[in-house]
Amino acid sequence: MHEETKACIAEAMTILNTATDALEALQARWEQPEPAKAESQSEPEPKALTLVEVRAVLADKSRDGHTEQIRTLLEKYGASKLSEIDPARYRDLLDAALCLGATIADIEQAMTEKKREGLEDAFTAVFAHHGATCLDDLKEEYYPSFLRDIRRLGNG
Repeated sequence: MHEETKACIAEAMTILNTATDALEALQARWEQPEPAKAESQSEPEPKALTLVEVRAVLADKSRDGHTEQIRTLLEKYGASKLSEIDPARYRDLLDAALCLGATIADIEQAMTEKKREGLEDAFTAVFAHHGATCLDDLKEEYYPSFLRDIRRLGNG
């Protein structure tokens, strides 16, 4: 086996082991029983989004120059236009759309918030999922999906 191939395999194993460790730490955190919350303290379910609300955000993002990315998102959710999207998928579509145009500063802010929530252990797995080990080697094309994944940490 060539040395280059061996080095690639070793690097891949390191990445997989790191991701596995991060996922195990996250799983252990999820498996810890949550303290019982009083009825009045529980967070209400987010209200269902309407077509008008989602359309307004997509229109803003389109005006900001993200028209092609919006088309790609709609296709990802199985439609060529918003009115064909299942309303049950509006929340995911909106989350993805809100991350269009993400910057390193947006990502750093989201990561700081998640650190305060004690979710820093999960960052390694998110980086690995996006083919990076740190912000310096995260490709710009992955900024929106990386930001979305960081924001979703700890949300179920």
